[in-house]
Amino acid sequence: MTNKIFLALMETQAAHWTQSRKEFQKLSLSDGQPKILYILREFNGCVQKDLADMCKIKPSTMTVLLDRLEKEGYIEKSPVFVSGGKRAKGIFLTDTGRAMADKVYFLMEELEHKSLAGFSEAEKQALFLMLERITGNLE
Repeated sequence: MTNKIFLALMETQAAHWTQSRKEFQKLSLSDGQPKILYILREFNGCVQKDLADMCKIKPSTMTVLLDRLEKEGYIEKSPVFVSGGKRAKGIFLTDTGRAMADKVYFLMEELEHKSLAGFSEAEKQALFLMLERITGNLE
């Protein structure tokens, strides 16, 4: 057991990434695609800038990922109105994209269950609160 947060987080992230990546590769999804599909399942139609913010990635990286998802038939872009009557492109799941997003969602639910096996509800809540505090401290 380590007493350094960076080592503990890296070890946890690596273990989680190994499990999830193996499953995503079976679905022929690249590294950034599952997160986008997962978020669009909840926030279908959001604009690219907001999606990049939610995914914590650069807008230029988001453009590349969205172009690939669009070519694969998982998403489509349609004009939407945003605050001030401005127009932007909303990102929408296609039927194929919705089916893939559902697969990603259920895979992540299984991994969540596996990751937190044996934790009480109080321990889960404490873990998430501590992780939020770490994030807040670093931001």
